[in-house]
Amino acid sequence: MNETDMLELAGLVIIALASLVFYSRRSLGYLRYLQQEEYMPGRFVRWWVRKRVFDRRGSMVAIPAAGICFLVDRPMVWLVVDAVAAALLVLIAFRERDPRKEGKVPLNMTARATRIYRTAFACHAVGVVAILFVVAVQPVNAASGWLWLVQVVLIQGIPVTIAAGNVLLQPGERARQRGFMEEARAILGQVDPFVIGITGSYGKTSTKAVLGPMLETVAPTFWPPRSINTPMGITREIRERLRPRHRYAVIEMGAYMRGSIRRLCDLVPPHAGIVTTVGIMHLERFGSPENVFLAKSELAQAIPADGILVVNGDDEGARRMGEENPKKQVLVYGLDAGSRPLDCRISDVAWSPEGTTFTVDWQGREYPGFTRVLGRPMLSNILAAFTMACALGADPEALLAVIRNLEPVDNRLQAVYQGGTLHLRDAYSSNPVGFAAALEVLEGMPAERRILITPGMVELGPRQEQENRQAAEKAARVCDLAFVVGRINRQPLLEGLRNGGMEDERISLFADRDDALKNLGQIQRSGDVVLIENDLPDLLEILPSF
Repeated sequence: MNETDMLELAGLVIIALASLVFYSRRSLGYLRYLQQEEYMPGRFVRWWVRKRVFDRRGSMVAIPAAGICFLVDRPMVWLVVDAVAAALLVLIAFRERDPRKEGKVPLNMTARATRIYRTAFACHAVGVVAILFVVAVQPVNAASGWLWLVQVVLIQGIPVTIAAGNVLLQPGERARQRGFMEEARAILGQVDPFVIGITGSYGKTSTKAVLGPMLETVAPTFWPPRSINTPMGITREIRERLRPRHRYAVIEMGAYMRGSIRRLCDLVPPHAGIVTTVGIMHLERFGSPENVFLAKSELAQAIPADGILVVNGDDEGARRMGEENPKKQVLVYGLDAGSRPLDCRISDVAWSPEGTTFTVDWQGREYPGFTRVLGRPMLSNILAAFTMACALGADPEALLAVIRNLEPVDNRLQAVYQGGTLHLRDAYSSNPVGFAAALEVLEGMPAERRILITPGMVELGPRQEQENRQAAEKAARVCDLAFVVGRINRQPLLEGLRNGGMEDERISLFADRDDALKNLGQIQRSGDVVLIENDLPDLLEILPSF
């Protein structure tokens, strides 16, 4: 091997090493978004293409390097170019934000995420080594130039290798999951608790968080924390936390397609169930409101004929579900009596910064109540849990004591004072019913100024623009100032605010939540009430730049 060949080979090795270092960092950024898409490779790739989240920085190094290598026929120049460009590539990689430590939802390097990362990296490494070998052994003119062009393709294709790594692992992942689920079924069979399933387009997590403590007044009760509502999440909780003492199990059942709840009911067969709402959340995934109804109906269908079904009488879909799925007990709860009967009802609602007072009507008797939580949707969730707990034999007075001591759930219309400013944090998620209810609470609060901060609502399919426009029109009649966050719903929100009569000087636009909150800190004053309605994940709010 002569000196020219050795210089060229050294340059090729430098390029290959820089490629591996760059991939090791950049792939973490894309893996974070795959994780936020719940490891669904199709949705992840569609997001990548639709949002055009392509590489710019790495390609801006590789393309000029390739051009110089093609134009200058001197191996020493190639080596210098390779070394400088490789150093820049590595510098870019390490200057990017670490997705494991930053962002609203940092990358959680779970065992699954780690396996995907390592598999994708191995695929990339094999590709780099194979290309390096081919270029090195073949008499290719300006080999460094060709290898830099290949780097452009590899860098742009990082999301593809991440998705491919996920797909390659799926057979093993499914086998692993089946083993865990069988273990959970065995534990469930041994403990044999009375299972109450909860589903709905929204309100599931809050209802579970209320029903669990209520049933604790009767007997030890198991319920997964937070919004755990998927087969593997529930499986993990059963394996780790279900104990022989538990007499009740409250299981939240989420769905992103028809069959999801059926699969959960097969894992954890319900004896009773609550249907909170049949709305249009995740409509873009289901395709139609009827598909949402059919998906949620899978819980009602799984409850045995001698079971209990509790449905929201204020929601047409939930009421219809109760009518189409008769059980030994079908109980209807609600806040709006209307012309149709309710088995359990809340009335005389009044709220303040301290909480909400109300009256519960159950089996012909009225019970005065108080809770520190706010908003009609949360009252509805409380009533759903109250109705089910009473049906299972709990003492209504004991349940009202539980309600009085409930801690407001984080970011679900949670009232928090910051100095002299009251913040109503309703940032967990948003839907048309919840948005309207939050505005109702905001309007009822004594305030010098009412300020709205929102990115709008998402995953409403073809109705997204219309629903955001209508919500903004209502907000314009309640709020003195509006902060519109992000771009995803900017246009319909602006149209709605203007249609509702809000002048442009009272509307501010911000790239993301942090910018909006920083500006709020500069202008807020004592007596303000601020509603923070929804907070989108990075996947939707911020268009990442690579």
